[in-house]
Amino acid sequence: MDNKLSQLPWQELWRTQGEIPWPALETFADAVVAEPGLADELFKTYEQARGVSPTGACYADLYVPAIFALAAPRLDEERRRVIGEFLVKKLAEAGEDDDDVMMEILTSASGSMGPIIVLAVLDAIAAESDADGAWFHLWNLTALATEAEDPFVRDQTVRACAGLLERADRGEIRPDEGMEAAHTLALLGRTEYTKLLERLGAKCEPFFGRADYEEAVRLLKGSANREEWPQAWEEPVRKWFEPRWQTIRDWFARRGAEELEDVSSDLTVPANMVRRFMKSQWAGDLPQDLFEDAPFITRRLLEYAETYDGTAPNELDEQTLRHVLLDLFPRTVAGGRGFFAKVAPAVEALLEWMASEGILENGSALARLVHGWSEQIVDEAMDPENWGSAKAMAMEAEQAGVDITDEEALQRFWYARALHSLDDLEPNPPDQTEEPPVTPTAPIVEHTPKVGRNDPCPCGSGKKYKKCCGRSAKGQAANT
Repeated sequence: MDNKLSQLPWQELWRTQGEIPWPALETFADAVVAEPGLADELFKTYEQARGVSPTGACYADLYVPAIFALAAPRLDEERRRVIGEFLVKKLAEAGEDDDDVMMEILTSASGSMGPIIVLAVLDAIAAESDADGAWFHLWNLTALATEAEDPFVRDQTVRACAGLLERADRGEIRPDEGMEAAHTLALLGRTEYTKLLERLGAKCEPFFGRADYEEAVRLLKGSANREEWPQAWEEPVRKWFEPRWQTIRDWFARRGAEELEDVSSDLTVPANMVRRFMKSQWAGDLPQDLFEDAPFITRRLLEYAETYDGTAPNELDEQTLRHVLLDLFPRTVAGGRGFFAKVAPAVEALLEWMASEGILENGSALARLVHGWSEQIVDEAMDPENWGSAKAMAMEAEQAGVDITDEEALQRFWYARALHSLDDLEPNPPDQTEEPPVTPTAPIVEHTPKVGRNDPCPCGSGKKYKKCCGRSAKGQAANT
């Protein structure tokens, strides 16, 4: 980050007390207009804040879209396209998280970028597997095509909307899943679809889309007007942002009251230790890809130390670290070189933070030791001779093209393997004192209990498993 950008009021984005720092947001918006490179820094800020916010109050991820929306009217088309593509991508990800408030904020901010983002929206819609998540928000953004001067953008939008509604007419999807597409066709004045919209409205339940279709038909017939259909992004940023920010603030307040006892409990609990660490500057300074995997790595380190060596976090020593990082991790955690290259720096950051907090007196010295093991950790983890049975099977499945974060896919693979009587399974169970027995439904880490992709993550982050340690596991597989 150059000196000019570093002088911006970054601390205001991370402040968790007080009201919305509108002067700071306006300052950032002015800087986005003047300094093209700032957008990339704000992209990074958003990603980092999304990693922190489930573990404590944080509003930076909310502020970034608001900053872009404030700057949008003064940006050229190309910069609005780049920022809009980022916002649309994050909207789809917020849909996977079922984060309703963030989806509303990102929809409004995306809409502020104007019709230049429509093709990105259509691409995001094409990647949606069903009508959950960001489905309705993305289809709502197709209304931006009404402002597009490019006939190609308008034609592609009509084709997508009409295709969806025809699927609904054939009974392939529910009629209410197409009501935003109906809205867009009506705004575009496509009267040739009037009968189709009337049929779909009649098929809807009274309170599930029928009124939307009826309003779209009225608009096509000239008995309603465009002004009756205001969009959030057409309102001033403060109007759509403030109530949503307040919702998140209230949520943090409720959660803080509910979890006060747990958060302030003793730091011998790995989950509490990791929560505190991930909110620290030591974690915040990690590169983004390492920051995303750090909760998984550090939580497993502390749990393994406690489970297998009886060592509490504030009692970590060289012997325990050597056992966990050079024996247990290589034996039980499936991943490629890219993942295991992150293990040492993540653990180093944790140990340095523990030293700075007075939790582990010799933390800095231990961090230097772990740094010296960086290459050895990778080499040990990549040696099949060191793999336990479950890891060997997970790695075999991944090499066969199976998504090892997909529990059902793993079950099918292992079942097929058993049917074919493959003879490479270990004949004896692993040593119960160090490696618990593994069932065919176990995910990557052998001792971890069965966790559904949509269940709360057992690491305590507050995210779904598929977006936390499950996502980390998927990243590990990709690096194999």
